Amino acid sequence: MFETQQELYEFQLNYIKLLAADFDEADMAVAPYPGGNPPVWILGHLAICTDFAAGLLGQKPECPREWHKHFAPGSNPAEVPQPHPTKAELLTALEKGHRRVAAALPEASAEALAQPHSVAILSRTNLKTNGHVLGHLMSTHAAFHVAQLSACRRVKGKPPVV
Repeated sequence: MFETQQELYEFQLNYIKLLAADFDEADMAVAPYPGGNPPVWILGHLAICTDFAAGLLGQKPECPREWHKHFAPGSNPAEVPQPHPTKAELLTALEKGHRRVAAALPEASAEALAQPHSVAILSRTNLKTNGHVLGHLMSTHAAFHVAQLSACRRVKGKPPVV
């Protein structure tokens, strides 16, 4: 179960690390355009989403509680308080979260994943179960934010990584 999503999840993590590699700390809080998400928010958001994905697999959150406030859906990316987490802290949390989710997947309960999800922001979508939300977090959700991270690079004049 979820073999394809696991491969895509690993691909996304590696791609994120490539995209973030040449951001310096000064770049992290700079939005690519007015209203855009800065890299600090994107990486923080993806890190807390590994906690959410792990929660769907019966795991407890590991990211700092304040990250869940500052990087949550609906939070204001322009208001991430200083000092914000460093790029290294965010990437470490993201990688650790990815590893936790990947390790928990083989033990995933088909019954639990078939249950209706309780994610209000996704209530009007065709994602109906915990398994749908987990698959989304492991693929399409991350891809959306990878595109934002790529935009941050391109606005800085950095070349594509692929």
